[in-house]
Amino acid sequence: MKKLLLFLFIIFSIVNFAQAKEYKRIISLAPSVTISLYELDLEKNIAGITLYCPKGKYQKELVGTFLEPDLEKIVALRPDLIIASKDGNLKAPVEKLQKIGFEIYVMEAAKNFEEICQNFILLAKKTNTEKTALEIVKKAKMQVAEIYNSTKLSQAKTVFWEIGTKPLYTAGKNSFLNSYNKYSNTKNIYGETIKSAYSPVDIEDVLMRNPDIVLIADMDTSAKYPQEQIKKYALCNAGKNGKVYVLKSDELFGLTPLSFSDELKNISLLGFSKTNGD
Repeated sequence: MKKLLLFLFIIFSIVNFAQAKEYKRIISLAPSVTISLYELDLEKNIAGITLYCPKGKYQKELVGTFLEPDLEKIVALRPDLIIASKDGNLKAPVEKLQKIGFEIYVMEAAKNFEEICQNFILLAKKTNTEKTALEIVKKAKMQVAEIYNSTKLSQAKTVFWEIGTKPLYTAGKNSFLNSYNKYSNTKNIYGETIKSAYSPVDIEDVLMRNPDIVLIADMDTSAKYPQEQIKKYALCNAGKNGKVYVLKSDELFGLTPLSFSDELKNISLLGFSKTNGD
């Protein structure tokens, strides 16, 4: 019996040691991963990031884009952990890196705020920062609950999400963007009719559904969203009442508990304010 207990203790210690491994040369292949690592206070442990990742405070190597990572550069950086995301990275380059022999961690796609929190905690477990993550999640959930309680008794307003301009794309039932609607007491006009996460739509159909608010995810962060594109909403309630807003895509799609709660606060203020969004 004593030998069995000793054996189990040794195994348990080995497992704990493996889980507590400190990664010092991490490569992030997606902006949402990079933001998560920053929030977990791991920026100094990052060796490389992709082109559209937030740069942060310290110098890091650029390793291509999240759709086309530079495999040669990644190999040269000798990472001890490569982190990808199912929300943006293609499977093929990630598998190539795995075959080379690198340790890969892939974050799951999130369909709602609860899954964003779960994914964040799982990443923290992998990087031995779970205590920090739990504190962040607790803070974010409190802020989300506060916003929800402040808006839940108001009359629900309808929202159109513009995710792409040419062609016009929007968010459907399986997009995590619906969590912004859920906790700000608004309703996605395509939240039930489009079953996929994202889908093209016709502007005529959007205008016929007459949304109260239009939220535009500006995917081109290098230039200001063209004002002439906003004019296409002039005939619906959102356009008539100055409720067409342009949001920064990197903040909207941050996919961390804090970025979600911060952007939810912004959206709830836009939805119930009288300020014009231009």
